[in-house]
Amino acid sequence: MVTYAVACFVGLQLLDVVSEPLAIPVTWVRAAMLLMLGLAPIVVLVTALRARERSTTSLSSAASDLASPVFRIGEAEMDTARREIRFKGSAADVQPKVFDLIEYLLRNRERVIGKDELFDEIWPSVVVTEASLTQSVKRARDLFRQNGFDCDVIRTVPRKGYQFDYDVTVGATKASVESPGVTEILLPTAAVGVLAALLAVFVWNSGPETSGPVRLSNPENSLVVLPFSNLTPDPDFGYFPDGLTETLTNSLTAVRGLRVIARGSAFSFRDAAADSGVDYAAIGEALSVAHIVEGTVQRDGDQLRISARLVRADDGTQTWSRIYSREFVDIFAVQDDISRSIVDSMAEILSASLNQPERTDGGRASPADAEAYRLVLRGNEQARVVGASSQRGAEANYREALRLRPDYPSALVGLANSIRLQAVIGERSREPAFAEALELIDQVLALEPDNSDAHLQLAEIQHRYLWDFDSAAESYGRALELRPGSAVVRAAHSRFLSKFGQFARATEEARIALDLNPRSTRASTSLALRLIKSRDLDEAKAVIDTLAVQTADLPDLPWLYANWHIRNESYTDALTAIAGEELPYLRLSLTAIILQYLGREAQAREALDALIESDADGAAFQIAEVFAHWGDADNAFEWLERAFSHGDPGLAELYSSVNLENLYSDPRMSSFARQVGLPPAPFIAN
Repeated sequence: MVTYAVACFVGLQLLDVVSEPLAIPVTWVRAAMLLMLGLAPIVVLVTALRARERSTTSLSSAASDLASPVFRIGEAEMDTARREIRFKGSAADVQPKVFDLIEYLLRNRERVIGKDELFDEIWPSVVVTEASLTQSVKRARDLFRQNGFDCDVIRTVPRKGYQFDYDVTVGATKASVESPGVTEILLPTAAVGVLAALLAVFVWNSGPETSGPVRLSNPENSLVVLPFSNLTPDPDFGYFPDGLTETLTNSLTAVRGLRVIARGSAFSFRDAAADSGVDYAAIGEALSVAHIVEGTVQRDGDQLRISARLVRADDGTQTWSRIYSREFVDIFAVQDDISRSIVDSMAEILSASLNQPERTDGGRASPADAEAYRLVLRGNEQARVVGASSQRGAEANYREALRLRPDYPSALVGLANSIRLQAVIGERSREPAFAEALELIDQVLALEPDNSDAHLQLAEIQHRYLWDFDSAAESYGRALELRPGSAVVRAAHSRFLSKFGQFARATEEARIALDLNPRSTRASTSLALRLIKSRDLDEAKAVIDTLAVQTADLPDLPWLYANWHIRNESYTDALTAIAGEELPYLRLSLTAIILQYLGREAQAREALDALIESDADGAAFQIAEVFAHWGDADNAFEWLERAFSHGDPGLAELYSSVNLENLYSDPRMSSFARQVGLPPAPFIAN
C-alpha cells in the first residue's frame, strides 16, 4: 500500500504539472483520483492472496529471523516480546515509557545515547520537557534498586546523555509466522475499501471551483492595504490605525486565491497614503498589485469614525467604499465587516470565488474587551522592535490585556512571542522562558485550534528550542494552510526548510515571501542566501543588486556580495566587498577564505589568527567554515565541536551554511549532525 500510495502521489504531481499547459480539464484530474482510490482495495486483495499462496515452510523458516530478545541483567530478566521485567521470576509493575527507555538503552548498551535521540525514540511526535526524561531515568534506576540491585544500572554521562551500565546477556523467544487466513484477507481489504469510498465521496464533492494556493502569476487577484491615516489630533493614537491596518491585512491573508502585500512593504508607502495626491499607478507598479485599500480613522471620545475604500491601482477608480460610525467597543465587528466587504467586492469585480474564513471575532464586545484590544495593538507596535526594553514594554501591555480578558488569544500569542524573543536575545533564561511560551500557546490552541499565529509560534519553538523537526513541519504546514497568503509564515517556513536541508522548497518559499513582501530587506536577503546556496548566481545577483538600490546602506550587503563573488570565483571583487563588513568576525572569516583562494596563504593565516585571538569561542562556527574552505576537515570538525560545547546557535545552520559544503562528503558530518540534533540529509555522506 505504501508503494501504491507513493506511485499515486507521483502520478498526481506529474498530472498537476502538465494539466495547465495541456489544458487538461479539472474533471479529468478528479476522475484519475477516483480511479486510484477504486484500485486501492483491489491492490490489498491481490497482495493478500499472493501472500496466502506462499509455502508455510518458507514462512516458518523466516520466523527464525523474527526473534524478540530477552535481556538478562544479573538476576533480572527483560522479555521484550511480553513487555515484562521479571525479578527472581516475578513480573514487576513498569510504566510503558520507562520500559521503552530501558529497552532502548539495552539495545544500544555499547554507546552513550544523547537526550535528543531519546526524545525522538521514546516520545516521537510528542512535545515533552527534559524533566520527563529525567523522571523516567530516575524511575528506571529506582526499579532495579528496589529489587535488590546495589548500584544504578543507568549511567549519566555529563553533556552526552545516558548509557546502560551493567553486565547483560541476551537470549531470544521465537515469534511464529502463519499464512494469512480468510479473515486476515477480508478485514484489511474491507477497511481500505471503506476508507477509499469515504475519500472518493470527498473528492467527488470537492468541485473544481475550490481555490488553490497563492499564485504569483495572477496580479489581478492582488491588493495592498495602505496604512490608515490618523485624523485624530492626538499623535499618540497613531498605534490604533496602524493596528487596524495590520489586522485587516492579516485577515485578508487567510483568503485563498488572494495575493495580499505584507505590512512591511505596505508601510513603506505611509507618506504616500497620507498625501492627498496619491499616485496609485506608481504604488501598483512598485508592488505589482491591481487594487489598493486605503482609509482614515477619527476618534471623538468613545466614538470612532472609520472610512475605508477600495480603488483600482491603474487608474484610481473607486470600486467600493464605506464609512463606519461606531462606538469603540464595536471595533471587532467593524474590522471584520471591512475585510469581508473588501473580499466580497473583489470577488464580484473579478467574477471569482474567494474563500473566506469563518467569522471569529465579530459581534459586540465589552469595554474591557475593547481596552484589551487597544493594549494588544500597543504591544504589537513595541514587539516589532527586537530590543530588550521594547520587548519588556510589549510584555507589560499583553499582561495587562490578559488581566482584563484572560482568554484573549491575540494577547496570549503576543505574550508568548515576546517571552520567546527575550530568551533569544539573552534577556531571559531559555528553558523557563520557552516552557512558559509553550504553555501560553497551548492555551491559545485550546481556545482557537485554527489560530495561525499560535501554530507559527509553536513551530518556531519546536524547531529552534526542542529540535523536534517533524512536529515543527506539521505546525508550519498548519499555519500555511490557515494563512496561505502570509509573507511572515512563508518566510519562516523557508528558513526552517533550509535548516532542514530541503533547499529547493526553501528557495521557492523565499520567492513567494518576497513576492508578498517586495520591499522587505529581510525577505530579499533570505532569498539571496537560498539562491547562493543553490548556485543560482544570476538570479541571486539580481536580487542583491535590487536590494542595494532599495537600501544602499544595508549592513548585510558586503557579506552577501562577498559570498556571491566567492561562488562566482571572482575573488578580488570578493575581497573588496568584504572590506565593508561591519562585524569583525564575519569580515575576518571571509577575508581568510578569500585570501587563501588568491594564493596569499600567509595573509590568510594572519586573518584567521586574528579571529581566533579576538573571538575564539563566539566565532567557532565561522572558524570551522574557514577550515572547511581550506580543505582542512580535521580542524573544521574540531572547531565545530567547540561551537557545540559552547551551545553556538549557529549550528542550526549546519545544512544551510554556504561555507560548509566541503565537509558534506566527510562521514563525520553525518554523526556530528546527529549529535547536534539535526535529521539525516540525503546530501550528507554516511
